[in-house]
Amino acid sequence: MTNDQISRINMFHTTVVYSNENSGIINDLPEYSDRLTTLQSIIVQIQAVSEQQKTDKTWITKEKNLLQAELVDLAVDTARKLTTYARFTKDRSLMGDVNITESAFKHFADSEVKDYAQLIYDRAQPLVELLVKYAITENTQTALLNAINEYNAILGDPRYGIINKSQATDTLVELIKAGEAILADMDAAVEIVHKSQPIFYNGYHAARRIISTGTGKLSLKMKVLDSLTGEPIKGAIASITVESNSKNVNEKRVAIEKKMAKMGGANIKSLASGTYVVTFRKVGYTDQTVVININDSEMTVLNVNLVKN
Repeated sequence: MTNDQISRINMFHTTVVYSNENSGIINDLPEYSDRLTTLQSIIVQIQAVSEQQKTDKTWITKEKNLLQAELVDLAVDTARKLTTYARFTKDRSLMGDVNITESAFKHFADSEVKDYAQLIYDRAQPLVELLVKYAITENTQTALLNAINEYNAILGDPRYGIINKSQATDTLVELIKAGEAILADMDAAVEIVHKSQPIFYNGYHAARRIISTGTGKLSLKMKVLDSLTGEPIKGAIASITVESNSKNVNEKRVAIEKKMAKMGGANIKSLASGTYVVTFRKVGYTDQTVVININDSEMTVLNVNLVKN
């Protein structure tokens, strides 16, 4: 998921929360409630797709590793017995093919593990009747073949996992497009109350503002100290909100909350350019609020001294 997608999905969430907080107004807007329900459904689908992106490949890899371990165990056991048979019967060709140790298997690529296990099976199969005294039977051969087939089946799954991940990525793009289309309808409905509900109207558009998660550049560096001792205050919370000209409290929504680390500091990457209100709080201290400006490609340093109650 890209930073832009994360930013847009966060905006979807904020718009839904703000709308639900103003149900008395939105219920009178034509089509708004239905569109809101659809947007909520899209958010649920996005969450499911996002989870799929994170988990599919990990699960497949773990399953593959388990099946590989089981296959190697069976293949090496059969190879040992075949090697003994080849030694006693002086079959050098067979000895050369099947004298494969567990250590050697550990250095094989995934596909080679399957190929060498198949070779061991193929060399043993015509000799099964002669190998009974060496503890190689139809049953042990069937177990080995089943392990080969199960492992071979899942070998493709990491690639399928990538395909599924790609499909999930495409689905995510379409869901975000659908969400944007729904929001366009909601934007149109909100215009009806532009003059009659100015506080709600301004708050809605503040909620609709996309706050970029950025490109990884450091935007804000904060440090909180005790005003009397100068010691860092671990665990102080900074609540960062988007400043608005409106007096509507709901419009001043929390964009980020950050807890100060052991040395009283915290960093935030890639805040979108704009004006923010930062409120610092810590039990036992008086809250302090600071207004800051964030500019593109610049780092803002904010040092705050909190006063004990």
